Amino acid sequence: MEEKEISQAVIGRLPRYFRYLGELKDQGVERISSQDLSGLMKVTASQIRQDFNNFGGFGQQGYGYNVEYLYNEIGKILGLDREHNFIIVGAGNLGRALGNYLNFERRGFIFRGMFDYNPELVGMKVRGVSVMPMEEMERFVRENDIDIAVLTIPKTGAVSVAEKLVQTGIRAIWNFAHVDLNVPEGIQVENVHLSDSLMKLSYNIRKGQGSEDDGEGGT
Repeated sequence: MEEKEISQAVIGRLPRYFRYLGELKDQGVERISSQDLSGLMKVTASQIRQDFNNFGGFGQQGYGYNVEYLYNEIGKILGLDREHNFIIVGAGNLGRALGNYLNFERRGFIFRGMFDYNPELVGMKVRGVSVMPMEEMERFVRENDIDIAVLTIPKTGAVSVAEKLVQTGIRAIWNFAHVDLNVPEGIQVENVHLSDSLMKLSYNIRKGQGSEDDGEGGT
């Protein structure tokens, strides 16, 4: 049976559901209605039900959702019921910060290696993982069952590194370089442009200030 095509908007909300349900589970909450979940997440109850119906519903009329069950099921949908090995390419400040982020392991993302062109950084350890020279990256990916490569390098080198990773059979790239990557179909890419988020904040600050200014000193 062919799997149902799920919109990226729905997929984009799944990690939020997973995070909120995890917090509820930790608080000892056993069940929750779509209305109560709506109040927490600021997503309409109707939208929540529609999203969950894409995967079979999960709830019972008059009962709501079993929090632990729903948390586990969404985890499976997100592929968090298995481990994913990842490497970081770029041992600068951002790369080291990501390497030190312990929550990845709690979600099943296992930090296996780090690479950099700078010989002064080679040999440095990030949470017990030694930075290796770039020349070793392709061999390491092939020999260590690496699923995901995290790119935290300048955009000038990101395209060529991505091309090398494609040749290794990498399955996904989490790209922090300030360039959108074009890779063959079947390789997943998540482009993360940090400055884009700041510019969105800047727009909303300006918009909010404009509203305040419009309300002041009217004639």
